[in-house]
Amino acid sequence: MTMTYRGIIPFSGGIDSTAALYTTLTEYPNDTWLVFKVNLINGSAASRTIQEELAVNAILDELRAMGIQNFRYKRLAFDYAQLGSPPVWDSEVVNFAAATCIRANPSIGELIEGAIADDYLQAGFDDRLAKIEKILYLVSEKSRSELQIKFPLQHKNKYEVMKLLPTAILNLTWSCRYPEGDVNWQLQRCHKCATCQTIDQTLEQYPNAFEGFE
Repeated sequence: MTMTYRGIIPFSGGIDSTAALYTTLTEYPNDTWLVFKVNLINGSAASRTIQEELAVNAILDELRAMGIQNFRYKRLAFDYAQLGSPPVWDSEVVNFAAATCIRANPSIGELIEGAIADDYLQAGFDDRLAKIEKILYLVSEKSRSELQIKFPLQHKNKYEVMKLLPTAILNLTWSCRYPEGDVNWQLQRCHKCATCQTIDQTLEQYPNAFEGFE
């Protein structure tokens, strides 16, 4: 028997996707959502893939412990390491995968995107967004009236998005794109990638707002 879902939520374990997930699950507790993680395996992201996988599993376990269980979780993996540098944006692969899930589950009528207000300030972001929307509708074979794309965080900046999350969940997220090893052979944020820089700027601006987050 095919499970019925209200919508699908791509989930990477990062701050933004976690906030989109948490907001949606808690705002619509009587609906069931399909949550899925796409592992994008390439030469520059092996350690990131590991950290994201750990974050996703820990966050979902914490949600279940909090009594938030109106979701089903699936994961996919795409390995294009032999192609060298990633030939496409991560979001393009994620929306392609989402579209195939939607075709397999016709009940799905919504896709939750984790874009935040800061993203819209980036040069070319609107064009990237338009491209992944085209991929979604083309592959899913659904019209815009049949499948709606929702942006629950689009008017919130990074600080507001981080404040949405309970401390226990925020501290489990992983958003760095290029993790680095430390003296204990554990991975830590690089503090160099654009994602880390946005987070660090927020932490500097609000130094006492996020206890235990590093």
